[in-house]
Amino acid sequence: MLQSSFRPPIIVRLLAAAGVLTVCYCLLSLQGPRWTSQVLFHFEQTPQQTTIPNKLWYKVGPRSMNDELRGYTRSCIANNPTFQLEFLTDISGDDFVKTQFASRPDLVDAFLNISIPIIKADLLRYLILYEYGSIWNDLDVSCEVPIEEWVPEQYKADASIVVGLEFDVDIWVRQFASWTIMAKPKSPHLLTVAEDCLEGLVGKAEELGVGVQDLTLEMLDDIIDVSGPRRLTRGILKSLSRMLDRPVGNDDISNVAEPKLVGDVLVLPDYAFANQMNMQFGDKVPGRVLVTHHYAGSWKNAKGGEEADGR
Repeated sequence: MLQSSFRPPIIVRLLAAAGVLTVCYCLLSLQGPRWTSQVLFHFEQTPQQTTIPNKLWYKVGPRSMNDELRGYTRSCIANNPTFQLEFLTDISGDDFVKTQFASRPDLVDAFLNISIPIIKADLLRYLILYEYGSIWNDLDVSCEVPIEEWVPEQYKADASIVVGLEFDVDIWVRQFASWTIMAKPKSPHLLTVAEDCLEGLVGKAEELGVGVQDLTLEMLDDIIDVSGPRRLTRGILKSLSRMLDRPVGNDDISNVAEPKLVGDVLVLPDYAFANQMNMQFGDKVPGRVLVTHHYAGSWKNAKGGEEADGR
């Protein structure tokens, strides 16, 4: 007796194959969102607000603040009594990123997995200033004059970011101070800084064959390059180059004796935000000091940030 071989219709086979692919996709999705190395954000990238919001942002660690840091922050609060004030914590910082960047699960996942506090704090300031604008100060910054006097009137309409030089000397590449930054919301320059910072971390983790959460300070280059002032400077200059359709580099921010507008970035002389560096390494030409950075260095420990009591 002849046996007939049964072959299911092609539509059945296609449906079965689709089912297998769907199961595989779901299993892979359980591993968490993958970082995309293309354009990281698809948000509005042009500042719409005509002024920098009158708000001060700070980030506190697990131990909050000691009396010394309270004194520095009080100087800024006293000099700017009409400004809003917000102190972010680890929890509220995470919540901000999860809420405001929910459409980018890869970004949220990478941010939440960062285990080095100083890198996370650096990235948080860039994301906060991108989303809300206003003024970011580190806790060890004291304000010498009211913030409303920081920006000359002729630049207020055009400047989307205000940064001060930390070093303006020929022995080093110029860099902006990151302890104090002013910005209007939705600046593409801060977007670029955040993108580059996160891409660098994810790339380093992939290079070492570890997860972002496993990265330690010992595995990374100088923190100033990874997420700090040099990262800030490179990102802003890179973004300005795209905006102005020409290379923008060290020469554009060298020998700045008075406020200088480069594109829509206002660069303040080194004495404005970093007078100690100016007097020690710079041209020592005095100018109006706007803030003083007291170099508390609370992040300089094995974990790169304040540790909770009892640890």
